[in-house]
Formats: sequence, C-alpha cells, structure tokens
Amino acid sequence: MPAAQLINSPYELDARYGKKRSTLWVGYKAHFSETCDEEAPQLITHVETTRAGINDEQVLPAIQAGLADKHLLPDQHLVDAGYVDAANLLQSQHQYGVDLLGPVRHNYWWQADTEYDVTHFCIDWQARTVTCPHGQISSSWTPAQDGKGHPVIKIKFSQTDCKVCPGRTSCTGQTRRTLTLQPPERMQALLAARNRESTDAFKESYRHRAGIEGTHSQGTRTMGLRRSRYFGLPKTHLSHVAIATAINIVHLMSWLRGEAPAQTRTSPFKKVMQSAA
Repeated sequence: MPAAQLINSPYELDARYGKKRSTLWVGYKAHFSETCDEEAPQLITHVETTRAGINDEQVLPAIQAGLADKHLLPDQHLVDAGYVDAANLLQSQHQYGVDLLGPVRHNYWWQADTEYDVTHFCIDWQARTVTCPHGQISSSWTPAQDGKGHPVIKIKFSQTDCKVCPGRTSCTGQTRRTLTLQPPERMQALLAARNRESTDAFKESYRHRAGIEGTHSQGTRTMGLRRSRYFGLPKTHLSHVAIATAINIVHLMSWLRGEAPAQTRTSPFKKVMQSAA
C-alpha cells in the first residue's frame, strides 16, 4: 500500500508528479508490506520506494521479488485494488505460487451494471467467436495492442445485426457493439478474481489487510512519512526504511506489553474528554 511523499524543492531531480483521485503531489510513493498474523506482532517486512508517477500494479513484481529474496513471501498476498490486474494475478501464481488477493478494479463502462457487460457474452476461444445475449455471433476477431502495449483482442459485431436488435440502446450507443478482451488466460484469471470478490471467504481473508492502513497513518502522523528530508530516490528510500524500522520497534514493544492494536485512531481531544469523564 503506497503513501504519498511530498517534495517542495526545484532541485529534486528524481521527483515526479503523482495523482490519486483529487490529490496531486510531487515526489515519491512508499509501499509497505506488513505481516498480518493475529497471534504475532504486525511487522513491516519490505519497503519499496518509487517515483510518484509509477502505477501500483507496476510495482508489485519488484515487491514480490524483494520478499522472495528474503524468503518472506506469504502464501496469500493481500493487496489494494491498485495492485490487482490480470498480469499480476498470473505472475504471482505461476512464478511464486502466491495467491494474490485484492479487489479487482471496477468496470467503468456504462454497461457494467446491465445485462450487456462482457460477462453476459459467451466467448468461444477455440472458434474465435463471441455470442451476444441475443444470440448474435461476432463478425470479426482481431488481435491488437492497448494503449500500454499489452496484447488484446478486438471484437466487433455486424452492423446489420445490431441495428435491428431490440436491446441495442442498452448494449451500445454506436451502430454496432465492440468488445476488447484480454488473452484467454488473463481474461479467465480476471473474471475468477472478480467472482471470488463477492464470496464470504474473500471478505474473511481480506479483513486482515486493514492493519496496513493504520501503519501508514502512524507513519504519516508521528514520523513524517509524507515529508521527505532528503534529495534523491536512494536517500528517500533510506528514510522510508528508517521509518519502517521505527514503526516495527513500536509495534513489537506494544505486542510485548500485551497491547492490542487500536481499531480506530482516537484524537487527542477525545482522549482528554474520555479521561475527564
């Protein structure tokens, strides 16, 4: 899970622009990996520092390689939605035997919540055809590349079929429906992950990831995680490692004292009011 690193200097040559939803900053990201065993202290096992503009899914291979070098790879890796894509799902399983668990990014196409999203189309990978919910078969199947250079398959249906289809206005705003599919292995991995996300087993496993949010909050509020004291990526990374080490010491001491991690941060004002009451 990354934390934004803010830089306020024109002399910082390694810093880059980053944006997450409405937040814009210049600097870096800190990615912490932390244990989540209920019977042991929650300790940071790996720190990855990147420039702010690098997407989270691009960082996951380096994170898992770092964990593998230290023999600390988990059987199940709980991650934020930003780290989950088809390529990472497959690589985690095939290269390391790790089950990558996290919410799949939401489908933002307007058909996502209708009966005309891709899950309602029947894909025949052998015949290279796709059948729509009304039984019409695609007219073309074209291998291509997306904007990032990844292989995809462009599917088009016949205009003749789509123009007279009673569901055309719910299916497409054009004269015919088009689909963009990933290669079969990636597509199947992505759909399987999306289906698993709705199960109780997923919710039970994924709840253990909540602790890392508290760790980032602790680093930000008490140790200046979002303010860099140094110029350059190497020194900034060393600063992140030092902060992670300090957090581990705090967590370990709290665990030895028998203190359970707080579920929700209590503000100083609320603490004063509770003691006064």
